[in-house]
Amino acid sequence: MKRVINIALTILVAVFVAACAEKEVKQAPLPQYSVEKPELRDIVYHLDYPGFLQSEQVVDIISRTEGYLEKMNVKPGQNVKEGDVLFVIEPKNYEDKLKEAEASLETAKANLRLAETTLERMQEAAKSQAVSELDVIQAQTQVDLCKAAVKKAESGKSLAATNLDYCYVKAPCSGRVSVNKVDAGNYVTPKTLLATLYKDDNLYVNFSIEASKLIWAQAQAKSSNLKLGKGSKFETVNVYLSDSQGNKYPYQAKLDYLAPSSDISTGTVDMRAVLNNSSKELNNGVVVNISLPFKNVEKAVLIPESSIGTDQSGRYIYVVKNDTVRYRSVQVGQLEADNKREIIKGLEADEWYITQALTKVRNGQAIKPIEKETSK
Repeated sequence: MKRVINIALTILVAVFVAACAEKEVKQAPLPQYSVEKPELRDIVYHLDYPGFLQSEQVVDIISRTEGYLEKMNVKPGQNVKEGDVLFVIEPKNYEDKLKEAEASLETAKANLRLAETTLERMQEAAKSQAVSELDVIQAQTQVDLCKAAVKKAESGKSLAATNLDYCYVKAPCSGRVSVNKVDAGNYVTPKTLLATLYKDDNLYVNFSIEASKLIWAQAQAKSSNLKLGKGSKFETVNVYLSDSQGNKYPYQAKLDYLAPSSDISTGTVDMRAVLNNSSKELNNGVVVNISLPFKNVEKAVLIPESSIGTDQSGRYIYVVKNDTVRYRSVQVGQLEADNKREIIKGLEADEWYITQALTKVRNGQAIKPIEKETSK
C-alpha cells in the first residue's frame, strides 16, 4: 500500500511540474517597441518673425502745372524707365507763352544792342565835347536798363520753358506704375495726384525683433565667435511667402539695417533686409515671414518631436539599455523644418531611444527593442 502511495505522489509531482512548465511557456511575450539612435547633423539656430515688403522707392506722380490732361502714355502695372513721358497736360497755351517769351527776349536784346551803339557814339563824341557829360550818363543808364530788361526776358523765357516742360510728366525713376488717379480729359491743377510709381527691382523686408531677444541672439552668436547682422556670416536671411493652402515659397535677402535704438513703447528693434526682385514676382506691402539665423551648432543631437513627451517636470524621453526602459528628462533646443528637435542635454549619440507610443511605456519595463537605422 505504501508503495502505491509513493507512486501516486510521484505521478502528481510530475504532473504539477509539467503544468508549471507549460504555464511558463504560455507566458505573454515581452512588448516590442521601435528604438533608434539620434541623428547627428549641423544645424543653424534662427528666430522667426512676421514682416512686410516695401518698394525701394515709392514716388507720387503729381502735376506741377494746370490744364486739361491730354494723354496717358502708360497703363496700370506697366514697367517704365526713368525719363519716360507718362502723362501729357495740354501744352498749347504753354507753347504760345514760350514763343511770346522768346520774342520778348529778342526785342530786349535788340534794344540792348541799340543802346550800346548809342553809348559808344556818345562816348566818342564826348572826346571832342560835341555832347555833354550828361548825355553820356543818360546813354549809360539806358544800356543798364536794357541789360536789366534782357535778364528779365531771359527769366521769362526760362519760366515759360519750364512750364511747358511740366506739361510732359516724366518718370523720376524706373519702376511700376499704379492705377491712374485721373482720367484723360479732366482738368488738373498743381499738386494733383496722377499715379504712384514703385521702384521695386529691390524690395525692403521690414520686421521687428524684441530687444531682449536680440541681445540674447547676439550673445549666442558671440559665444560661437560669430556676429549677427550686416557683414557677418549670418547676413543672409530666409524670407517665406505663404499661400492660402499653407505652402511656403522661400526667398533670400541680405540684412542692411539695424535700428540704433529700440522702440520704448513696444520694446522692439527695427531691422531690414534687401531682397532682389528683378523678376518682379513680389509686390510692395506683401506680408512675409523672416527666419533670422544667429548660431551654428555642429553635430547636433536630433530626434523626432513625436519621440519627446511632456509632463510636469518638462520634456522627457525613454531610453533603452539592456532591454530595459529608463525615463529621462531632457533639455531641448530648436525644432527643425523636418520636425526633428535638438536634444541639448539628456541623450548621447550612441544611445537608443523609444520612437513612439510613449504613453504605453513605463519606467523600468522590460521590452524587446526593434532597432531602426538612424534616418539621415
